[in-house]
Amino acid sequence: MDEMYFKIMGIQTRMQKNTKMSKAMKAIAVLGVFCSFCFGIGASSFPDDQHSEPKIVWVLSIIALVVLFIEDVNYIKKNKAFEFEIYRLEVQDLKDKKEIAEIVGEIPSDYILNKEIDKPKEDVKLPTIYYSVLLVVDVIIGILMIL
Repeated sequence: MDEMYFKIMGIQTRMQKNTKMSKAMKAIAVLGVFCSFCFGIGASSFPDDQHSEPKIVWVLSIIALVVLFIEDVNYIKKNKAFEFEIYRLEVQDLKDKKEIAEIVGEIPSDYILNKEIDKPKEDVKLPTIYYSVLLVVDVIIGILMIL
């Protein structure tokens, strides 16, 4: 196999790792909101003067949501950069194959001549709606704890 293919396989492995981490971030965010909800329900059975732990858990869950969102965005942006790196490698490989065929004096195959490599889309879809919904749910939990 060609060195370029090994590079692409390595990049694809890193992309899969980033995708798994992004999913883990989302799962941890839901777990944090769930813990906030559980502590909020437990707080309703105690007087407000005696236990402030549920409010601390609630504040920590909001901070965790923000941090997890930032990390999730970083993983998504890294994946987009990897997509462009793969595109660059494929374009360079195709260019090299055409140059080698020209230097050797051979006519490149139809596959090489007609091959078009699609450029990745520029737009990045961020999970803003997902984290916004979790944040709204967490804020509602905090409001219910205060009442």
